Amino acid sequence: DLSPVESVQQVRAVWAGNEWELHIVCRVEIDTPESTGDKTVGVDRGITNFAALAYEDGHSELYPLNCLKQDDYYFSKHIAECDDPTSEQSTRLNHKKSTRRTHYFHALSSHIVEQCVENGVGTVVVGDPSGIREDDDSEVTNWGKHGNLDLHSWAFDRFSDLLEYNSEMEGINLQNVSERDTSKSCSSCGQKRGANRVERGLYVCDGCGMVANADVNGAENIRQKVTPSLACDGGERSNGWLAQPSTVLFDTETGSFEPREEVRS
Repeated sequence: DLSPVESVQQVRAVWAGNEWELHIVCRVEIDTPESTGDKTVGVDRGITNFAALAYEDGHSELYPLNCLKQDDYYFSKHIAECDDPTSEQSTRLNHKKSTRRTHYFHALSSHIVEQCVENGVGTVVVGDPSGIREDDDSEVTNWGKHGNLDLHSWAFDRFSDLLEYNSEMEGINLQNVSERDTSKSCSSCGQKRGANRVERGLYVCDGCGMVANADVNGAENIRQKVTPSLACDGGERSNGWLAQPSTVLFDTETGSFEPREEVRS
């Protein structure tokens, strides 16, 4: 039914593997509900864990990027084996790789918004990764061959667009904030010290002794840019949850995200 369509925004032909499909993108007016929640959640995006979430009520979640990296490796390997990069086989593999990646981001953004609704979240605070792509002099930082490859493969913009869209559909506000110093700062006492991040995945504050998952600590610092709750500022929450996040994995059998213990494939 195209009766509510205000205008056609884009028309594109898409190869679906064995046939062409015509996709019509239209602008429509959609009534969005008001959010029933007033809590916040911080979202930190990264290389190993594509998203780390820190909720205001004191729990956290990690969304590892493993399955997407496995897909990239598998399809890139088979695409490289094709004699002709413009062949039907190469085109089909590229399309399937793109389709699976798009589904992953759709499923991830939808799942996160569902979790926000269940947890009474009214504001999603997302870290802007430009602070890790560039140094303090606004020059591109050289992270080495592997690091730069990973950085360039991040589909941050695509994921952010989907997360914003799904949030809006539930009346949830989305705010983007700078990630500057969020990986160095202690989310419990506020001390800023790069050496506190003792290794990838672990943050230990030599000021207050807090031990946390490094990505969750970053997500909590991002969240606090909107609703500060440092222990030294009168915050009363325990910080044990910072070290013990729940891990949520993409189940390739169901095409959805589930807690690690429930994933079958």
